[in-house]
Amino acid sequence: MSNQTKIAVTPVRPDDIINDSQNYAYFKGVKVRKGTIAAAIQNAKVLTCETASLSEKAEARKIIKELAPALVALDVYDQLVWKNKEVQQIIETTAQQINLT
Repeated sequence: MSNQTKIAVTPVRPDDIINDSQNYAYFKGVKVRKGTIAAAIQNAKVLTCETASLSEKAEARKIIKELAPALVALDVYDQLVWKNKEVQQIIETTAQQINLT
């Protein structure tokens, strides 16, 4: 794809990765939308929230699973460890299931 974005091994700012005029970019062939990491973090918070309902937690879990390939494509799984063991397992399982080179 011509709009593939490579993650540099140099210091970068968010707009170096996905500039202000874009809403998404492709990393390792995976379409990654702006806000993906923030959404994953927010949904991880829902999973540990004592006042979240079971349906809210189920929806948060579903969204994290949907976001997992993008997190793997961004190498988040390779650089960060989630405190929430369930989220960590979702990311690790996804990383094992997909082959992104």
